[in-house]
Amino acid sequence: MVERRMSPVWKWVLVLFALASVILNIGLIVVHSGRTPRCSAQRGRALLAEHDARSGVFADLSPEEYLQVQKYMLRQKDLDISTRQTTKPSENFLFLIDLLLPPKAEVLAFLDGNGPQPERSATVVVFHGSTGFIKEYVVGPLPTPTYHRDVTREKYGMELPLTKRTVTVGEYVLMFQFFETEVFSKLQKVMAESFGVGPNRKLNAFEQMPRGVQSGDRKTWVSFFRDMSGMYIHPVERLLYNGVYFDSVEELNRAYDARTVERIVHKEAPDYGSLKPRPGVPLQVGPQQFPAGGKRFSVRGNHVVYLDWGFAFGLSALTGMRVFDVRFRGERILYELSVQEAMSVYGSVTPGMIVTKFLDSSIGIGRFAHELVRGVDCPYDATYVDSVRYIDTPRAVRFRNSICVFEHNMGQPLRRHFADFFHHSYGGMANSALVFRTITAIGNYDYMWDFIFYQSGSVEAKVHATGYISSSYMVHGSRRHGHQVAEKVLGNIHTHFINFKVDLDVAGETEAHPTATHGMRMPHAHGCHGGGLCHFSSTTRS
Repeated sequence: MVERRMSPVWKWVLVLFALASVILNIGLIVVHSGRTPRCSAQRGRALLAEHDARSGVFADLSPEEYLQVQKYMLRQKDLDISTRQTTKPSENFLFLIDLLLPPKAEVLAFLDGNGPQPERSATVVVFHGSTGFIKEYVVGPLPTPTYHRDVTREKYGMELPLTKRTVTVGEYVLMFQFFETEVFSKLQKVMAESFGVGPNRKLNAFEQMPRGVQSGDRKTWVSFFRDMSGMYIHPVERLLYNGVYFDSVEELNRAYDARTVERIVHKEAPDYGSLKPRPGVPLQVGPQQFPAGGKRFSVRGNHVVYLDWGFAFGLSALTGMRVFDVRFRGERILYELSVQEAMSVYGSVTPGMIVTKFLDSSIGIGRFAHELVRGVDCPYDATYVDSVRYIDTPRAVRFRNSICVFEHNMGQPLRRHFADFFHHSYGGMANSALVFRTITAIGNYDYMWDFIFYQSGSVEAKVHATGYISSSYMVHGSRRHGHQVAEKVLGNIHTHFINFKVDLDVAGETEAHPTATHGMRMPHAHGCHGGGLCHFSSTTRS
């Protein structure tokens, strides 16, 4: 065997060649890194509309403003307020801080005339457990508050008893402790044999609303669901057991042991509610849209401009998404367009669903606007905006990317015509529109809220419901109130009602009368003509 060795000269040649290659590549990277990509995301031309710093009159409270309001309220020793989430119902709890919108007349004087900038103030809600009442205060001026004023009777015409409050996080903690110590601990045999519940497997609670059937009630049925993906379609009803009502845990135990009630036999249910990708289904990136010439809209603070459009925006913890001072080609056509309420009414033979009427603003619609997922909730290249809220929490909380703004091709031309007679010609316009979106996940439902601004000067308010249905355990008579969706699972019949507030200022300010003052509520489709065409729709899927 002959061993061949590389010449030292060739070794040095290869080393020098490698060094030269590295240096050349580094140089190329440096040179090309400063060049703008061909498909630039930068704006290709100037915007038609301009940003207006006065939009700040509608801006949500900043983290610093939330902090200053909270500090001011805590300094009021006579109110004796706590911010702990575990505050007892018998104590005073600072539940909500939110922006108080200035009167419309003051805002218009500031925007259109020579009026001063309206004073900035906040609404504060305190649950006074010590006295048994709910109080709503106006706190101002911001950013450094110096006064608070009780406006409860002025606003509602009466004192609000504490029984009308929503359930807080602290109350839920006490409620779940009660279930563990007074219910489940005494039903271990029933829970294990009927539902497979044990030390390592729990049930999740889903409270029904309203909390009673007459004024002053503070009680409700609570449904329990298996701890699985999409728990809302894995129900267990108690102390209704397999269609039979029981007045106490002890009574259910006696009937179960004596076999005077038909036992439910636990059977593992498939995880049919999972949102994980199905095995064997190829994961591919779907079609994408991108602004070839750069984005044609801009977001600055709480103001958006898009081609001929301009508007301010906000996100209320209670009612959700809203836009103000909506202008098309410089003319105001909407003073306010906002979500007001999402209501769903259920029917069932089981007690929880019999009484269920969800009024989502009572617990907060905007409260549940969480971070949006790029490429799923909104396009990858959308502009994302954070929101900050203070509701049932010890401090203001920032929700990253909870609002998105993007331009979207609507899939059909805005208008087009092909002239086949006399003149062979074609004219058409792509139907691209600006979408302003947030998604609120309120319990089992995810509501996708869209305000859509078209190049034609029309506005569309749209809501799409997704998420999970709310179900109940199938007992005798259940089929009269829904459809079976899985083994022993009923999808309950229900109806959705969506309310928007629309304050139109087409060709001048809306005439001052009660309807205009409180805004027009439009649960169905309407049209409005003048400075722009408006279309409002609600789309739900159950």
